Amino acid sequence: MPTEISPSNILLQTSDGPHGVRGTAFFNGPTGCLFPSATAMGATFDVGLMYSVGTVLAAEAKEKGCQVILAPTVCLQRSPLIGRGFEAFGEDPILSGTMASSYVNGTQENGVAVCIKHYAAHDQSTMSIEDSIRVTERTMREMHLLPFQLAVKHSNPWSFMTGYHRINGVHGSEDPWLIEKILREDWGWDGLVMSDWFGTYSTAEAINAGLDLEMPGPSRWRGELLLWAVMCRKVKERTIDARVRNLLNLINKVRPALAYTPDGETGDTLQKREVCRRVASESIVLLKNEKSVLPLDPSTRRTYGLIGPGISLPAISGGGSADLVPHYVSTPLDAITGVVGEESHVTIPGTEQTGYSLEWFHEDPREAADQEAIHTTTTTQAQMYFADSLPANVPSRYWLRVVTTYTAPKTAIMQFGLCVLGKGKLYVNDDEVVDLFSSQPPKTLQTPMFNQASMEVTAEVSVEAGKQYKLTVLLKNESVSAGVGALSAGGLRVGCCEKLDAATALAEAIDLATKVDVPIIVAGLNSDYESEAIDRKSLSLPPAIDELILKVAQANPNTVVVTQSGCPITMPWLDQVSTLVHSWFGGQETGNGIADVLFGKVNPSGRLSLTFPRRLEDTPTFLTFGKGQRDVMYGEGVFLGYRFYEKLLRRPLFYFGYGLSYTTFDYSNLQVNDSIRLEKEGDNFSISVDVQNSGSRDGRETVQIYIQDVDCIFDRPLKELKGFTKVLVKAGQKVTAWITLDKYALSYWNEDLEQWLAEKGTFRVIVGRSADPEDELLSKTIELEEDFVWKGL
Repeated sequence: MPTEISPSNILLQTSDGPHGVRGTAFFNGPTGCLFPSATAMGATFDVGLMYSVGTVLAAEAKEKGCQVILAPTVCLQRSPLIGRGFEAFGEDPILSGTMASSYVNGTQENGVAVCIKHYAAHDQSTMSIEDSIRVTERTMREMHLLPFQLAVKHSNPWSFMTGYHRINGVHGSEDPWLIEKILREDWGWDGLVMSDWFGTYSTAEAINAGLDLEMPGPSRWRGELLLWAVMCRKVKERTIDARVRNLLNLINKVRPALAYTPDGETGDTLQKREVCRRVASESIVLLKNEKSVLPLDPSTRRTYGLIGPGISLPAISGGGSADLVPHYVSTPLDAITGVVGEESHVTIPGTEQTGYSLEWFHEDPREAADQEAIHTTTTTQAQMYFADSLPANVPSRYWLRVVTTYTAPKTAIMQFGLCVLGKGKLYVNDDEVVDLFSSQPPKTLQTPMFNQASMEVTAEVSVEAGKQYKLTVLLKNESVSAGVGALSAGGLRVGCCEKLDAATALAEAIDLATKVDVPIIVAGLNSDYESEAIDRKSLSLPPAIDELILKVAQANPNTVVVTQSGCPITMPWLDQVSTLVHSWFGGQETGNGIADVLFGKVNPSGRLSLTFPRRLEDTPTFLTFGKGQRDVMYGEGVFLGYRFYEKLLRRPLFYFGYGLSYTTFDYSNLQVNDSIRLEKEGDNFSISVDVQNSGSRDGRETVQIYIQDVDCIFDRPLKELKGFTKVLVKAGQKVTAWITLDKYALSYWNEDLEQWLAEKGTFRVIVGRSADPEDELLSKTIELEEDFVWKGL
């Protein structure tokens, strides 16, 4: 029987969810379906696939007792350095808003709410609570608000999350212009607005501005403070009623999820796996295939050399709230060896053990050995972050002992590492090898647990094959630097890897490359480099990776390079590599997605959702991204991403929208009306173009429509993406692709009129394979007969 829902038993649960539903706990929560990063989702350019993603996320949410998914992220990546840039769909507002709309519809049509974020113009990840951005209204309207606007128009997200920072001097969580004026008045939206976690900074200001819900609980700014604000009439009772009404409306919308009882397969289902694998394979972008090495033929007797850290330890996600423990991980090593007919049983050193035992104590267990543990549990997670997961009976100050057994797979020197949130020590067979208790090294890189943990410290230990070693971590959740009384939830990460001599390892890789037909390198960034709470300082790959790629490619011209990252990276070796694939952060199906593309099971159709620059100095925000004395200037204006590179004639490595296929497509017969009138809401116009598959393989092609405003007196981008569609074209066949455009395609925000203006005059409709001016295939001019001015959606 369904659970009866009454006000007394309602518990509304939220969960992080851009790439999967983690549930309600960072530590020892249930496993989940982990999708590729949002930049990978954006690279599919497939709105139907995003609807399927939303459907899977809704199912996972209900199974985990959650009714609100804190996703999608639709802010644009001003800079490729942004730490959590991988969480958002891309650099273009039309792509981001369109993909988000489908994602939202797939989720909410299955009874689970989304909370679209971070409203608005979220930029830096490093201490964004202190940031104050300066930005024009035109830039906000045309770029940073537009993805949210499109999502409201096409999918009506049931909740919004505000950002941490100030916009022109006012925090987003207490900005009536942002919440009441734009969101509720201009767009007519009537959902719930919540703050980001600890992103509320006031009582009366936030409530009067339209912030319905302070997150997380228990409240710091409401409760007794709100009572005083009402008593002194800083907040009116009718304002409280409005805030409460929005919360009750959200509860009513998610009632089916609140009453959910499973009626079929749950957990790690085949249907979820298939959707995840489709996203992984269809997001992969073929960047170079000059020697036609790809696709590889598994039926041909060839040898493959698998090289690089990503072969057995691929990057499946960025770090922070978007991360979760997946149901499983498909590695490139297992997937590729499976394709070529060999069996592969690979074990990462140490992970063959049953896991870790945890014991909490009141006192130091070394000094009070006879005391009983307050609480005990086990985990298989090497990272243990207790922010929301401490057992109820564990006090605010505690000691924790973690024990596991490591069985050496070979005789070697192993590096055992530890980082802690608090104070800690690592012991191997009761010998202390790492001390993070009395002091900790200064931070030079970002660290786990939202950059709160210490720098990792490693110790070298000689081990013998087959021999077991007892590993013990002792943790006290007390800060080293702040002294006694400065407590945290606590956490730790323990790990190990074989110590390698860099020169020897490189020589071995080069030697292997000369002995095989096709070397395959998988390497790039991971969650240690791209993570919430801190931004990158460089676009470079980790140390020695560039040299590895260059030397292996020089040793064998058939080398296939597979890069992984959520946001752009530099490629100083690009001219020396003939075959290059970018596979993003691939989620739990990383290995299968890569193998599907390399061996031709899937014809690559991914297109870059971000422009890849040649160097950091070329980026539009090079001088304005980072910490200034007070303000962050959005000086690039509307010239973000590809708009900037084309306007300044500054060629990047690869433009937004770029991607190759194993087949070829020819475009012809561009059809659009010569003249257009926009007289009322709902007026639109259609564009059609014929796409011929002139190759020998079936393939999917993304048809991209860009618009250039020829006559506008204001400084506008040379062209902007305004529509796209993805079509399947079988080998030798032709299809007609249709794209419908409306007032959004022809208008810009006019700050004098304080409205959107589609200005009478000439426009160019451009069909392109990417935003690259050299990829413009067909164009036709159209005339807008009269000005059209509008507000709202």
